[in-house]
Amino acid sequence: MNFEDIYDEYIDRVYRFVNIKVGNKHDAEDITSKIFEKVYLNIEAYCKDKGSLDTWVFTITRNEISSYYRARKVQTVCLDSVGEIVDNHDFPEKHIENKFESSKLKDAVDSLNENEKTAVAYKYGLGLKNNEIADLMNISSSNVGVVLFRSMKKLKLLLEG
Repeated sequence: MNFEDIYDEYIDRVYRFVNIKVGNKHDAEDITSKIFEKVYLNIEAYCKDKGSLDTWVFTITRNEISSYYRARKVQTVCLDSVGEIVDNHDFPEKHIENKFESSKLKDAVDSLNENEKTAVAYKYGLGLKNNEIADLMNISSSNVGVVLFRSMKKLKLLLEG
């Protein structure tokens, strides 16, 4: 598989996952760019005998996100999380309601521990199967199921409460 095919197949899923993990569109774009630069530079090193292409790409993704967090010494506030400027003539009630629901979901997901957030992001952000998630997280498939079940239960309680 050449780089263009890999890029086309993975760009949306990688960006969506990174955006979930870092919560900032601009940083997510930068990190996604770095990920695909590493994929491009290391494409010859990929060996399908060692694991699937999904596992290889998302291992690079996970490592790049870890590097991002290690490099950050001061926590910054993302203007994206503050809100966007809206035209008050375009149904402000609906915009406020959507922002509230989005904020409530983000707060609920943020209350999960890192392991739970990662599993949820892999499953629902990337659409990976439990066995693929297990490979990426170095846990068993059944453990992935347990983590996802408990995470969904927590989210349901937080969102309904």
